[in-house]
Amino acid sequence: MLEDVLERRAAAVEDWFADWFSRYPAVLSTSVDVRSSGYKIAPVDVNFFPAGYNNFGVDARQRAKSAFLEYLSRYLGSKVLIVVESHTRNKKYVDSVIALRDMLGESGFQLEVGVCGIAEDMSVLSSTGATLDVRALVNCGGEVSTTSGFVPDLIILNNDLTSGIPGVLDGIIAQRMIPPPHLGWFNRRKSRYFSIYSEVAEKFCTEFGIDKWGVCTLFVHCQDVDFVSKKGIDNVASGVEDLISKIGEKFRFYGLNCTPHVFIKADNGTYGMGVIEVYSGEDVLNMNKKNRNKMRKIKENNPVESVVLQEGVPTNEVFCNHAAEPLLYCIGAEPVCYLCRYNATRSKFENLNAPGCGFADVGSGIAEEKRRVWRTVGKLAILAAAVEAEEIESAYLNGGLS
Repeated sequence: MLEDVLERRAAAVEDWFADWFSRYPAVLSTSVDVRSSGYKIAPVDVNFFPAGYNNFGVDARQRAKSAFLEYLSRYLGSKVLIVVESHTRNKKYVDSVIALRDMLGESGFQLEVGVCGIAEDMSVLSSTGATLDVRALVNCGGEVSTTSGFVPDLIILNNDLTSGIPGVLDGIIAQRMIPPPHLGWFNRRKSRYFSIYSEVAEKFCTEFGIDKWGVCTLFVHCQDVDFVSKKGIDNVASGVEDLISKIGEKFRFYGLNCTPHVFIKADNGTYGMGVIEVYSGEDVLNMNKKNRNKMRKIKENNPVESVVLQEGVPTNEVFCNHAAEPLLYCIGAEPVCYLCRYNATRSKFENLNAPGCGFADVGSGIAEEKRRVWRTVGKLAILAAAVEAEEIESAYLNGGLS
């Protein structure tokens, strides 16, 4: 159904997106995790500060360079500081930072890479043996610079700020920071994002006569939980049962012989942490200690206190005989890279963003029909992220956020 609409009404779809993005400009960078089952395709996670740029193929790198140049041309100056995560011992992450630095550098920008919370400059190694120089940062009266004296015109954040805004970047900063720091995971909530996405998808699907369920996952938000002490677990189990029932109704309506399942996800955070799958409320009540501990905390030891129960979408994508899923990277409002995440140790029902996963740039090998569907769902996800960003920034400017 979606494929037919996108083919028949391609121009109208493009006009629809152009109109909405004129009202809600896309942020600099997003990655969109997608699950495609054959009966539906939907985003299941969106990140404003993605890693993984090192997985881009030659064509994707070229598209990204052009998109970065176009997006950043709206800002004055050519000196850019990339502020990255502090976990620079992760060599794969260093690979990504080097790739991002090189793409921006080849676009004509003068660059330095900085890390918050270090006292002096340092050099770190990537998985390929390449060296990345990272600079210590200082804040002098609201102007951020490196300790070596590099004063950027623009600061690009590649740090998801799970634990909050570092002191050196906090308060009134003279330079523009993109994406804005209040979009960090200390402030974002997946439950709010997916509520916004549901509203955006509703508008799109109403306009083009599509069942929203085909591009959306059903979800429930549960607050005030602690999986270790089992606080609030009864509510989580009840929520899972309700969601399983609703998914089952959709399966019966469409004549699908499938078993419903649900992902329980920490309401904030990324890196695939704080994610488990269940098939019933009993699975929640009888959860073993290992899984309870998995749901205890996310990155940087931040506790899990609220969760999203999200409809599980079994992936029908396969790469080298392994379960796989699309991962789209976007600069502004346009996807520039189509990756495939695969995992030899996981089934099509499980979370693939886990140890053992690998990545491949599949952009050049996607059939045009599939690319059109991936791109459309990706753009819906980006649009919802743009609406979310506008909402968060408005709350901050109006004094609703500290």
